[in-house]
Amino acid sequence: MAGLMKLECLVFVYMIAACPITAKAALSCGEVNSNLKPCTGYLTNGGITSPGPQCCNGVRKLNGMVLTTLDRRQACRCIKNAARAIGPALNAERAAAIPRRCGVRIPYNTKIRTTTRCNTSIC
Repeated sequence: MAGLMKLECLVFVYMIAACPITAKAALSCGEVNSNLKPCTGYLTNGGITSPGPQCCNGVRKLNGMVLTTLDRRQACRCIKNAARAIGPALNAERAAAIPRRCGVRIPYNTKIRTTTRCNTSIC
């Protein structure tokens, strides 16, 4: 179950805006996971047809929390670890569509995969 909560983060790194630099990341995997937990059913269950309001509220909140390059990179690492833990149960197409389905505008098109280099690909 913890792996499912972490995986929910997979697509939400897309929500990370601009690239300001600060000295210390303030975002934790626990924060990422708790905001995305309501999306678990949508990401792993073919019978649920929309992310739902709680999922979208968590996506919006996380988008507002990810303010620095270090935060974005930390979120990327959390998402990658979750994706590895969940494995094939994750519906990657649904994960990629969550920002659009929730009306959250992402300023770039980087797709987070288990091979993404969080320290260099995410600004």
